[in-house]
Amino acid sequence: MTTDRYLDQLIDWRRHLHQYPELSFEEHETVAYIEAELRNRLQHASRYEKLTPTSLVVVFETGRPGPKLGLRADIDALGLQEDRPDLEFASKVPGKMHGCGHDAHTAVMMSAAAWVDDHLEELTGEVHVIFQHAEETPPGGAKEMVDTGYFTGFDFIYGFHFWATLPTGQIDIKDGPASANSDLFEITITGRGGHASTPEVTIDPVTAAAGLVSQIQTIVARRVVPRSPAVVSTTYLEAGKQVALNVIPATSRLGGSIRTTDDETRAVVRSSLENFVAGLEAANPGLTAELDYLVGYDAVLNDPACTAVVRELAAPIWGEGAIIEEPAMLGGEDFAAFSRVAKACYVFIGAGNQQFDSSHHSPTFGLDEASFGPALELAVAVVRNGTRFAGP
Repeated sequence: MTTDRYLDQLIDWRRHLHQYPELSFEEHETVAYIEAELRNRLQHASRYEKLTPTSLVVVFETGRPGPKLGLRADIDALGLQEDRPDLEFASKVPGKMHGCGHDAHTAVMMSAAAWVDDHLEELTGEVHVIFQHAEETPPGGAKEMVDTGYFTGFDFIYGFHFWATLPTGQIDIKDGPASANSDLFEITITGRGGHASTPEVTIDPVTAAAGLVSQIQTIVARRVVPRSPAVVSTTYLEAGKQVALNVIPATSRLGGSIRTTDDETRAVVRSSLENFVAGLEAANPGLTAELDYLVGYDAVLNDPACTAVVRELAAPIWGEGAIIEEPAMLGGEDFAAFSRVAKACYVFIGAGNQQFDSSHHSPTFGLDEASFGPALELAVAVVRNGTRFAGP
């Protein structure tokens, strides 16, 4: 591959980042390391933009008319204790680890920046290498960066995710939605507590919450169009105390997660919750129910024409038979913020093998380093073909 000479440095960068993870909005040392390493390596970067305290954009201006391209990597880690004693580069920070691959995303794009620096005379327009903070924590770093207005006028922004549950040697490239709208909800039910022996004088928030949990499960089954993917999960329910089993409490709380891939279904789920809460109050005089609905990440939307170009560029790297198109991932991904202000494409690159087959956000998560070369090759191909992403 044309990028082979960058791979040793890529792996070194990734392993260093893996050992020193930082959580969302705390990536001060991470972004300082990225900037220091690139300032030491690059000769032709035009400037280094700090749009937020823990993010970085490395800008290359060719001085020739051409497209304005973005290459994005996320840089934050997770609050997990890593359980990979087999790795010589395991996390050195207790309770924190790169359990989703952002360290590798960062190293690939650092290496892409090195390639751009070495080949700037061959390019036109501008290349902006985006090291984005806080992907793991809503409202997310991408929104914070986009809200600065910096990305207005970009022709195309490319992003990718290493995918440990997809084998090395495959790549998943989707048209349209690539991830889900990712929202959260909490409901607080307030009644009137009392002695368990006299429930008739209470307004019981426990039975109200239990009924509401069952009712919520009917949203997807009875209110959402079957061809529209949706997941509504009640993930917590609390009321009362174990040390007071003879007390009916005054309040109960429940909450959960909502995943949809289109705005219409998203609206149906939200309005259903609002209707259920209003109905609960109407059916139980004296009881109040308050819904707190957190609109999280939007779905990533891959531009069909640009995605077709990326698919074409991936074909000689992976081979035609290794390019797949899975249904939209129902996880959240804040690259969505970039995809709402510019044409974009976000792909999933297989990075699993027998040694690394754990799910993302797991203490035993890992990535096959053999997947890093093709990922870099595709990022470089996007830059080399930048003019194909320009225009309406």
